[in-house]
Formats: sequence, structure tokens, C-alpha cells
Amino acid sequence: MTNSRFSTRFVTVATVLVALVSCQSCQCRKNYDVPHAHQGVLSPYEPGPFQSLELNKGDEKELEAGKPVMKQQQGSDLAGGAICVQDVDAPKAAVWSQILDLDSYKGKVPKVNECKNYAVQQNADGTTTMKTKMVVGVIPGYAYTSFYDHTYHPEKDSLTWRLDYDKSSDFDDVAGHWHLEDHPNKPDCTRVFYACDIKLKGKVPGPVVNFLSKTALKTATSWVKKESESNPTPKRLAFLVEASPAKQ
Repeated sequence: MTNSRFSTRFVTVATVLVALVSCQSCQCRKNYDVPHAHQGVLSPYEPGPFQSLELNKGDEKELEAGKPVMKQQQGSDLAGGAICVQDVDAPKAAVWSQILDLDSYKGKVPKVNECKNYAVQQNADGTTTMKTKMVVGVIPGYAYTSFYDHTYHPEKDSLTWRLDYDKSSDFDDVAGHWHLEDHPNKPDCTRVFYACDIKLKGKVPGPVVNFLSKTALKTATSWVKKESESNPTPKRLAFLVEASPAKQ
């Protein structure tokens, strides 16, 4: 009887282990070089200021204290809708040096396990396109590999992005926007605005949803504040295009 129970338990455990190994093996073999399941379901952000955003006296007090402020944007669809605002004691050029240096995100940005551009193109209208692979480890067992199509708009002080739909990503869809403005009262300081809507695939644990929808917003502006204030002298990024009128 004892041997029978032992054999049954052994077979059960062995079956589970084989299933887990097989699952990991399938994940490792995932082909990302195929088109995404769709061409976008989230509304993309337009470059430039967030038109519907208003800051009250309480918000200004929080920003003055160095804290991020979360604001809900009206009319956002499917996911996200929140905007994070952060004041940074560094000029805009220094802040852009941090945000646009995507190849250096690993080691600076929390939860980012990998981040590398695989295509960079300067466009005739003065914008720059940056296509980037990023791997984000949210909690143990939940790492997301996605491919992004960023557009830097220097004349509008904005960086917008969506997924690169020519590749397959673990997120169902993403739409994001960085926007910088000179601080309204402090010379050589910057007010940073950040939004990123994420649509996930299938059922996802609560801690993952909470991190991606709330914590990640504050984390994004916090690391930019820290790195920009520690390095207030702008770095030269060779691929950047200076703001200029679009070529005819």
C-alpha cells in the first residue's frame, strides 16, 4: 500500500514537473518576429501638451515638495487613463537625455531586464523614430517582452509610442506619451508629464495589474527625476534631430 501511494505521488509530481518544463520551453521558443494579432486597439496619444489636464493648488504643493501627482484623464478608453506629473530640478535638455537614451534603461529603470533599440530613423519632418525591444519583469514568473515604435517630436517636446505591430508582443496593446515643459516658476527646471495605457492579454494576477496601471507611472517619473538631477548636463545622443520645420 505504501509503495502504491509513493508511486502515485511520484508520477503526479513528475507529470507536473514535465508540464512546467514544457511550458517554459514553449515560452523560450516563442517567435516574436511575426506580426502582432492586430494593428492597435488603444487610441494613440497626440504629441504636445495634455489638453484636459488641470493642476490645482494642492497639486502644486505636492509637486513643490518633490512628490509625483497622479491625475485622471477624461475620455481614455480600455486601459490606463492616468497621467503622472513630476517636477525635476534640471533643464529640459538633461531630462530628454535620460528619457531618450533607451539603450541605457537597464540598471536605471526599475523592473527593466532588457532594453535595446533595433532600428533608429531620422524623418524628413524633424521627428525621430526609435524601435525598441523591452523586457519588463513585474513579479516572479511574469516577464513581458514587447516591441515599441517610439516617435520623438522635438518641436512639441514630446515622445509618443505604440507597439511595433510588425512584431508580436506579450502586451496586447500599449499607447504612451512623455511631454516636457519648462517649469512655470523655476528657471532651468522641468515639469514632466507621463502617461502609458496598457491592455493585457487574458487573466492577470492583481499585483501585476496594480503595478502596471499605478505603480509603474510613479516609478517612471521618479527614476527620470533622480537621474536628471544627478546628471544635469545633457548628454549628446547622436541620433537626435534638432527641432526644425518639416521639409517640403
